[in-house]
Amino acid sequence: MTLGECIYIVDDNEMTSQSLAFFCESLGYETKVWNDPEEFMEAYPTLDKVGCIVLDVRMPKKNGLEVFAELKEQKNKLPVIFLTGHGEVRMAVHALKEGAFDFLLKSPEEKELIDVIERALRLSLDLKFRDDQMAYDKRRFDSLTEREKDVVLLVGKGMMNKNIADALQISEKTVQQHRGSACRKLNLINAVEIADFLRKLKGNQR
Repeated sequence: MTLGECIYIVDDNEMTSQSLAFFCESLGYETKVWNDPEEFMEAYPTLDKVGCIVLDVRMPKKNGLEVFAELKEQKNKLPVIFLTGHGEVRMAVHALKEGAFDFLLKSPEEKELIDVIERALRLSLDLKFRDDQMAYDKRRFDSLTEREKDVVLLVGKGMMNKNIADALQISEKTVQQHRGSACRKLNLINAVEIADFLRKLKGNQR
């Protein structure tokens, strides 16, 4: 069962890429194939961000490591699986150290190929869920008024209402009103949940 994930295959060998695409499609996955790495990089910004990239190491115009470096510059989050020959394993290991997901020797066993692709797609879905949650949390925080944000940030630091009132030079009742309104917008209950929400928001923005 798939959830709309796509496998992006970049290999200058048309026979190899089409064979791989046919196999992946037989498992129910959508595939897209590029035999020219430069054309792939031109299309990359338009790709759906759930899926994985199967990238050949050895290509004439631009090798897989060069493509991978460009993907990193564009802050790619799609897991990258390298296809490599026996003589290129060292290059593939280097790519792993640089953040590639995995590498497969040509021609991989079906079981191994399925395992690596399924793990890569699960990771992609997890990353998409995290990104969606981050965007949702940011929208919730952005919905607060400036004063509500001031109050929430100080609550997150563990300050009591009275101390917040002194720091912001407003009444404690006004602090309670802003705090209550912010909690309703954020769907949070107490200071512990507020602190946890802010910690996650800050961590995701790094």
